[in-house]
Amino acid sequence: MKDAIAASDGILFVSPEYNRSIPGALKNAIDWGSRPWGTNSFARKPTGIIGTSPGSIGTAVMQSSMRSVLSFLDAPQLNAPEAYIKFDPASYNEDGSVRDEGTASLLRHYMEEYSAFVQRVLAANAPGHIGDEHPDGAKLTR
Repeated sequence: MKDAIAASDGILFVSPEYNRSIPGALKNAIDWGSRPWGTNSFARKPTGIIGTSPGSIGTAVMQSSMRSVLSFLDAPQLNAPEAYIKFDPASYNEDGSVRDEGTASLLRHYMEEYSAFVQRVLAANAPGHIGDEHPDGAKLTR
């Protein structure tokens, strides 16, 4: 998992809320991906969060918890737009595609914004920043 995170340009978390928080299995995976100390796979990886819940507010609470965790992990986050999806089986086709045009439009907009955010973060994290390593192993300093 750590290798897959390292190879990615960004991480998009799409998750339900469980008891108004992050599902335990997802939180455990995030914890493993950030350890041992000094090998945090999430540092400087642009992240986004999309959530769903049967009610209107559950995913907002989960996403707030997730933002706190990602902040600690030094993972830049797309803060706006936000994507809180109320789960309604009638909004989706049998194959999982989105039937509800309002939801589809929201998700298209979110993904456009997330793509632009990833590009901005990657450009800002380009080699040459203090703390980055040169191919020869030396670290940049002031």
